[in-house]
Amino acid sequence: MNPTRFCVATALCALAVSTPLAAQAGVFATSVVSSNTNGNAGGGIFQPSNALGAPLGSTDVHSLGIGGDLVLGFSVPIVDGPGADLIVAENPFRLTSDPLATFAEVLFVEVSSDGVHFARFPSRYFGPPVQPGAFGTVPVGTYAGLAGQTPVLANQPGADPQDVVEAGGDAFDLADLAGDPLVRSGLVDLQAITQVRLVDVVSGLSTDSGGTPIFDPGAGSADVDAVTAIHQQGTVSANGPSVAITITAQGLIKLRIEDPDGWADLDPSSLRAAISGIPVAAGGLFGALTMVQADSLGFTLVQTQPLPPSLLFTLSVSLKDRAGHRSGLTRVRPTS
Repeated sequence: MNPTRFCVATALCALAVSTPLAAQAGVFATSVVSSNTNGNAGGGIFQPSNALGAPLGSTDVHSLGIGGDLVLGFSVPIVDGPGADLIVAENPFRLTSDPLATFAEVLFVEVSSDGVHFARFPSRYFGPPVQPGAFGTVPVGTYAGLAGQTPVLANQPGADPQDVVEAGGDAFDLADLAGDPLVRSGLVDLQAITQVRLVDVVSGLSTDSGGTPIFDPGAGSADVDAVTAIHQQGTVSANGPSVAITITAQGLIKLRIEDPDGWADLDPSSLRAAISGIPVAAGGLFGALTMVQADSLGFTLVQTQPLPPSLLFTLSVSLKDRAGHRSGLTRVRPTS
């Protein structure tokens, strides 16, 4: 490996304790626009205001009701910035000795700029066509484009609720909606998202974007803890860093990290990574990747040995520049 490139990778793999930026109250949902629980179908905790404010990682949640929905409003519009733009926190938890699996009740995520037209994030289900059972678990990575599979970490001391690794929950990138007909027609403006609609997935009946039936554990509905904005109007810098992750069907990871001001502007102490929602030492993760490109802006790393074809997982990486501007992304490993 080129010595200069090795130094770049080594510098960014050196983890240090960093003080997270204090989140402002405006980054969380501030109003309940509407709620439909289908007559409190499935039982649970029906208190829409529980979904406002910061994620707590507890039972202080709102149950959507089987097939129900909840619309939350933001006082400062969410915008499409570099990487993920919002995090949806449900309350999944780990029941078994398998650290990569959770009890998950999942939900669709939709966004709107006018409160009338809502664009739904594209979704995919990678699990078997069977009900996991009332107390079953699924591997984190079974769902793409759905919320409810990754446990919340934002309630832990010092955690940054806007960091896709430290906060836990399921992160969404508005750029994934660029091809949506409502976005292309201008009816949904990805630079002015004011409302987020959360819709319960009815196990075995709801389908993903490809028409495949979605199955999740439990006999009730998804429970909403909070929605957190990462990028909002007035907070996105044109010179902020960018994290891009690709995971191929063959299980190969490609990671691109760059900064418009050059890679030297990246803050190595802010580098975070997680596998299936479990934070890991970023140095170990990067050690399993090979650098294939480096330039003045950043570098690209790839995995040369594919992972087992049956392995489902998610990969999250986050990073800030020296001015505190952030980028982070979570990707699910495609299997077809």
